[in-house]
Amino acid sequence: MKNRSAFLAYLNSIANSDEDTLAKYVANEALDRDYSVENWFEDLLQYGCVSGMVSGLVYYCDTEMFFDKYYHEIMELKEEYEESIGQPMQIPYQLKNHLAWFGFEETARKILLDFGD
Repeated sequence: MKNRSAFLAYLNSIANSDEDTLAKYVANEALDRDYSVENWFEDLLQYGCVSGMVSGLVYYCDTEMFFDKYYHEIMELKEEYEESIGQPMQIPYQLKNHLAWFGFEETARKILLDFGD
């Protein structure tokens, strides 16, 4: 990452926002890591939430609550994704769990893209 301090400042600005958004949740999760934030994003986007690296999204009860809380944002991300690939998303397992992980991972990807690094 070219400018680590600028990226950390960007994440902190998201994490300290007044609104309780999916991006705020992801930013806080990234900032709570014991290892580098850059490596955390890289690992997340390579291995996904299924790897268990997001402690708040391991158990079905947690992913279901997460999905319910961020339902509208997750569904917007799902619609954008489906439009970009030109077909419905394939959901191979438990709906809320899959979409919770998708929403988290897609938001992390968008944070990186929005930062522009």
